[in-house]
Amino acid sequence: MRVPARIAAFWGLGAFATTTMLNGVSIVLLYFLVTFVKLEPVVAGGLLFASKVFDGLIDPPIGLLSDRTESRLGRRRPWMLGASFFCGLSFALLFNVPATATQSGVYLFLGAWLFVYTVAYAVFTIPYMAMPGEMTDDYHERSRLMSWRTVFMTFGNLMGAAVPPVMVGALGGDRPAYGQMGILVGVVIFVAMVLTVIGTAGARQRPRDPAPLSLLDNFRQLRRNTPLLVLMGTKILLYAGLAAFTAVLLFFFSSILKKSSAAVGAYFGVFSLATVLFTPVQLWVGRHFEKRRAYLVCMGAYALGMLSWLLATPAEPDLVLYARGLWLGAFNAGLFLFGYSMLVDTYAWDHQVTGLRREGFLAAAISFVEKFSLAIGPLAIGALLSGMGFDKSLAPDADQSAGARQAMVIGFVWIPVATQLLAMVLLYGYRLEPGDLVTGSWRPTDGPGEGIPPDRRR
Repeated sequence: MRVPARIAAFWGLGAFATTTMLNGVSIVLLYFLVTFVKLEPVVAGGLLFASKVFDGLIDPPIGLLSDRTESRLGRRRPWMLGASFFCGLSFALLFNVPATATQSGVYLFLGAWLFVYTVAYAVFTIPYMAMPGEMTDDYHERSRLMSWRTVFMTFGNLMGAAVPPVMVGALGGDRPAYGQMGILVGVVIFVAMVLTVIGTAGARQRPRDPAPLSLLDNFRQLRRNTPLLVLMGTKILLYAGLAAFTAVLLFFFSSILKKSSAAVGAYFGVFSLATVLFTPVQLWVGRHFEKRRAYLVCMGAYALGMLSWLLATPAEPDLVLYARGLWLGAFNAGLFLFGYSMLVDTYAWDHQVTGLRREGFLAAAISFVEKFSLAIGPLAIGALLSGMGFDKSLAPDADQSAGARQAMVIGFVWIPVATQLLAMVLLYGYRLEPGDLVTGSWRPTDGPGEGIPPDRRR
């Protein structure tokens, strides 16, 4: 079944909102809290770590509730609509920490709004990521649908990582400027989420199972889906590396490369443009080559590009910086496209093996491991910076100690490269090919595994 372009585009728009929300906190908030609110790096990282751990814990129940929902808007969209307002509001307030608050007041304020942010993000994202499993059964159509997500995720990366520093610089570069930025970006997140809900009206939906499994039984059934378990392992590694990279990005650019906020925006502009331009190329690759092999190539090429940061210096010409962004952006398109397309393939495999429609729980399961991995980044980087001599009293572009600079390099380069290489090793255990997936063959009267050719059953 081909998903209409309008519905695919509006579904993809949701990735713009969630990626903006995620990156705005993962990349900018730690820097804001350390540099302007003057929290110790390890304390700020600990707050973000705790919010991510809580996020992971609530994902499976939210996915299960989504699977069991019945409404005229379907199983997923009511949750997304309800969460949209609180997503925008919580993002805005996290950058508006009261300047007159005591230290305990700052902790209470941040704790409360990180709680709202975490719940709202999960309530929107889990049902959102369950939708592709319902929208189409076609192996290659899933890649096409994910190409829309890749494009909008790219713009979300730009909006969450590059636009805030530029916006803050234009608004004065001080603490109030971060507050104004938070409000503006929060409004963008809210509007994009509401448009996603409105624009996906008419998308194909599945009815809830008449006898859905309990949360514990759903977890037990996961062991039957080996491809999904392998992808979970790769996600743990990739997201741990990504979390370390994003947490230290602004520190690396300002303290080591001596780059302004405008330079950060320019780099991410090139990176994002390359991701968008190469998404159709990677989509063509996915139609002519097996997804797992294409995913492995993209991982290896991306790791090589990350190693090139070791050669970067403040004297490096901007052209080299942009060339690096072009290379990484081109293969980032494949990482997004193939990773998420393979994930939705495992939803289809799960349905064939179990006979259950539990896309919400499966989306929550993969999100569960992603959140725990993302939680590690801010905590690890905060601990590295504090333990290796980072001086929070210095100006953002001041020369830090040799130990603090080494901590930035470890987080920015070595951790992401190591996790990419380990993920490549693990991905060799993924065995799910087009012939394994039987399009539209399962019927409500079939038992688990029925409709699968005998030589394909596992």
